[in-house]
Amino acid sequence: MSNLKDVHKRVIRRQDVKANWDAFPDFKKATYRYIGTLAATETTIPPVLMDSAISLGIIEAGPGPQARLHDHEVEEIFMPLDGLWEFFWGPNGEERATLGPLDVISVPPGVLRGFNNVGGGTGRLLVLNTSANAEGAAFVAKEDLTNVTETNYKN
Repeated sequence: MSNLKDVHKRVIRRQDVKANWDAFPDFKKATYRYIGTLAATETTIPPVLMDSAISLGIIEAGPGPQARLHDHEVEEIFMPLDGLWEFFWGPNGEERATLGPLDVISVPPGVLRGFNNVGGGTGRLLVLNTSANAEGAAFVAKEDLTNVTETNYKN
């Protein structure tokens, strides 16, 4: 059994988590990586804690598209904290659901998914991957998606 004092090393304070604007450079959003990689390989601002079986973080972004249609080999769970978020999934993103604060969607491994901030202002989205080292996503080409706008897409 682990030393109970070791749990103190696993406390993460909000002020210790830095915004990473380059973790997912395709859209204008900040990623706060508390635990694990959140499927991003960019490491200039590493996660605060890697010694875990999960990834946990927050995405903060203004209105508009935030993640193209992609998949992971792990389950991905989303909970909006602020704002309204539209999630889309399926081979062409044809299935959709809009979630508000404290709603949850769980997307199984291998299912193509993406999401947009459809609220009127900055939104925050809690993201959990069932692996601390979740692999990066296989993104569908920008040209194939109708949900991507030039205002949020970084060329």
